Amino acid sequence: MIRKLSPLLALAVWLGAVGPAAAAGIRFELGFGWTLVGPAMSAAYVNQYKPTLSPPNRYVDSSASQTVRFNAKTTYGLNGFFNIFVTKNLGIQILADYHRPGLGGANDPYLVSMRFLTFGGTPETYARTIDWERSEGNLTETAFSLNALARFRVAENLSLSVSAGPSVVHFEGQAGHVGYTSFDLAFVEGEYQLTGGTYRTIVAFGPQTKYGLNAGVEAAYEAFRQVILAVDLRWYGIAKADLPLRIVEDPIYEVPTSEIASTIGLGSVRIDPSYIRAGLAIRFIF
Repeated sequence: MIRKLSPLLALAVWLGAVGPAAAAGIRFELGFGWTLVGPAMSAAYVNQYKPTLSPPNRYVDSSASQTVRFNAKTTYGLNGFFNIFVTKNLGIQILADYHRPGLGGANDPYLVSMRFLTFGGTPETYARTIDWERSEGNLTETAFSLNALARFRVAENLSLSVSAGPSVVHFEGQAGHVGYTSFDLAFVEGEYQLTGGTYRTIVAFGPQTKYGLNAGVEAAYEAFRQVILAVDLRWYGIAKADLPLRIVEDPIYEVPTSEIASTIGLGSVRIDPSYIRAGLAIRFIF
């Protein structure tokens, strides 16, 4: 708890240190904006397991393998901020960001095979290569930052600002598709018939919270006396996380999702929540 509150405690100590004289000159700015976000997430999940056969006494061996890729796409987002200036050029910035990039990525074919026993214990092999569609899904990120802020006027109505500080990012997502196949072997009219089904499962990861840093630069134009238009560029560096995957429920599945996850040995995927963004904002001085 102390660690989480330390930035706020540091802010309180700093504001107290500026003294009453500086406090008398405090001014505030409130703003919001639109952002173009370039996420860093580029993950790959290797799915390898042995599909099951019913009845199991006819099972010899099996395999299924594929590589599924989850790459975050460029997207739009929103941000809001509150600036507190205790001197003409120095202040504190409280910043919030939200965006929800889509996930995509080209995938390798899904390879599946089943070796089973027929008449007289003779083994037979079924094998198939399935072209796998591109991934799809989304990654939701919400970031909060507490920054030190410095601003310098470069012309009558134009100023440049730099800011940096700690960030906390909350993120989660879901994406498809991870393959799952099961087989049934039946004795029909004097011959063995192999049937089965392949599902394209949707997997979810998170929610998770990670800490990191952000830094940015802004150019601002004073359009009116108390209205400022600004453009900025900001980078967020957040620690990567290995998040366990879970299968999203779907009534189409003929077996419980827990059984699917157990059969394929559903593992984890490494998520990189870092991103860079460009923003257009409007802020108000009061």
